[in-house]
Amino acid sequence: ARPPVNPVNHDEWVSKLLLTEFCLHIPRGVATAANKAGKTAGGLAYPVVVKALSAQLAHKTERNAVRLNLKSRREVETAAEEMEAFSMQVLVEEMVVDGVAELIIGIDRDPQFGLFLMIGAGGVQVELIKDAVPLLLPATKAQIEATIRSLRIWPLLNGFRGRPKGDLEAVINAVANVARFAEANADKLTELDINPLIVRPEGKGAIVADALIVKGE
Repeated sequence: ARPPVNPVNHDEWVSKLLLTEFCLHIPRGVATAANKAGKTAGGLAYPVVVKALSAQLAHKTERNAVRLNLKSRREVETAAEEMEAFSMQVLVEEMVVDGVAELIIGIDRDPQFGLFLMIGAGGVQVELIKDAVPLLLPATKAQIEATIRSLRIWPLLNGFRGRPKGDLEAVINAVANVARFAEANADKLTELDINPLIVRPEGKGAIVADALIVKGE
């Protein structure tokens, strides 16, 4: 299939809601006007994260458009006010505090082979570590698992030096669901980035902490 034209960036909240339709898990959160963020946070469990919400903001951490580990309404209000430099809309979310490892899950398009998956070490060091492996679609769960086990970050997921093991089954399911999303949207999808997918301890799941979806016509 030819790559789609006229790409449209979805903001983080819309991207995440699209992914939940394919059984991916996201933090409890609310998209809200920046000046209502403090009130909104009342329905969530602290600590929370506040992020500027805009389809034009791809790399929020580098732009300083994220505030982590906020523990009170006042801290949320201050953070949301700072986000107004980027956008009048913010996303307030419960912070995942028990992550074992962070992965990046991406979908890209090869001119010859079409859509393919990228699985790798995620988080802010993604450019530094360069630990990512491509996987052509469609991919089986066995292929996904083998790819995850081939990563340099695998020892972290596997309980490095007595640390808790990550929820491997949840990660495999998350990646398989991203692949399903890509195949269902193959004619429109230009790009998909989940960074990070926070891997929680065994039995606790894996959470899409940030996502960007670009679709064309």
